[in-house]
Amino acid sequence: MTARLPWGYDLIHFEEIDSTMDEARRQAAKGVSGPLWIMADRQTKGRGRRSRTWESGAGNLLCTLLINPGIAAAEAAKLSFLTALCVGETLDHFLGAAHRVRLKWPNDVLLDGRKAAGILLESVSGGGGMTEWLAIGIGINLARHPEPAPASPDAAPSWPAISLRAAGVEPPPAPETALEVLAARFDAWLALWRQQGFAPVRPAWLARAARFGEPIEVRLDKETLPGIFTALDESGALVLTLADGTVRMISAGDVFFPEQH
Repeated sequence: MTARLPWGYDLIHFEEIDSTMDEARRQAAKGVSGPLWIMADRQTKGRGRRSRTWESGAGNLLCTLLINPGIAAAEAAKLSFLTALCVGETLDHFLGAAHRVRLKWPNDVLLDGRKAAGILLESVSGGGGMTEWLAIGIGINLARHPEPAPASPDAAPSWPAISLRAAGVEPPPAPETALEVLAARFDAWLALWRQQGFAPVRPAWLARAARFGEPIEVRLDKETLPGIFTALDESGALVLTLADGTVRMISAGDVFFPEQH
């Protein structure tokens, strides 16, 4: 089965590859500017944020979109929020409901409170800080999900995972079918982005934000901050209000919920 994509998008499909993100980098080095979807049935070196391993279970969607957005690097980074919306809408399509999917800052997608998808952005900027190419890696648990690793007293808690199958979608969609839905949603949102920028994305993302207006915990490299998730600013930073009323703008960190230990 070959995925049918919106007009103007190309597709490369591998049975096995190191990672679709690595292939995007290789394609960009050859001068390919996209838009190009790269899909694989299996990855041997899949990765997520902060070089964490992304498990590549058979039957899941493993893909990367290579594009040249023609915008500054700081603006390109905000496309992670747009991508999360697209992934959320893709899950909605197969679930038949929107209320079960929430977005966890900065770029995780939760289904019934568990991680169903991850997003990773990598880019190279040229002269003037403009993005030469951007690779958006997406992994969606369709048929299977990783089991939790044994707890370690020194390790941060791992986020529990879920797949569409585990959430009751049986049979789960084929990866090619899921990519068709995802690519269509991305094409629609990207067209809106090119017209209006981050403005329409921000409220749409907040409408799905997990624990918006509620207590959360943000873990940084050298400190842990408990507070209320009060806003998402125009740069995509999480606005955290601490107990003493201090407001912190978080541009990078890991979000946990109070019940997690």
